[in-house]
Amino acid sequence: MIKIDIDNFHLLSKKRKAEIFKEHPEDLLELIEPLLDKKRFLHTKSVAEVAVKLAKIHHVDENKAYLAGILHDITKGLSDDEHIAILKAYDLIRLKNPKPIWHSYSAVYYIKEKLNLYDGDILNAIYHHTDGLSNSKLAMIIYIADKREPLRKIDDHILEHAYVDLYKAFRELKIDVMRYVHDKQKAN
Repeated sequence: MIKIDIDNFHLLSKKRKAEIFKEHPEDLLELIEPLLDKKRFLHTKSVAEVAVKLAKIHHVDENKAYLAGILHDITKGLSDDEHIAILKAYDLIRLKNPKPIWHSYSAVYYIKEKLNLYDGDILNAIYHHTDGLSNSKLAMIIYIADKREPLRKIDDHILEHAYVDLYKAFRELKIDVMRYVHDKQKAN
């Protein structure tokens, strides 16, 4: 039997892929782990766990939250040249954004190509997990989970607030992120 990896996942039947996406999304962890360093892989798993908890509370599809959580950083380990190649082919305008967020845009095209996953809700949440420019509940959940999952050790109560009021926590976090980016630019 051939070991399935990210480069041959597309060879699986539609039925088997659907089964993995709907019933056994944790199987994708085997495909993702070699693409990320250990710290990023643990972060990815933590984001997925937080996303599922938030999804359950806020009546969002938990499976989609899990998939978006584990896939959100799938291209984080790619080189600048690899990101540029993907973005030139699919989303040239995004090359104008700062390099640290390229992965959120390249991930969408990588996921479509390598995993044949085309769910608009999941892809939208991944695409906007660094810029916070989507107001879909799933996108807000992934944005919050990515920025405040427990391994980041940022205790500003935004995650606690998100369990109660997703919209308020999202607004608070966006303000906090803008302040962080502004202060970082000012320091440079």
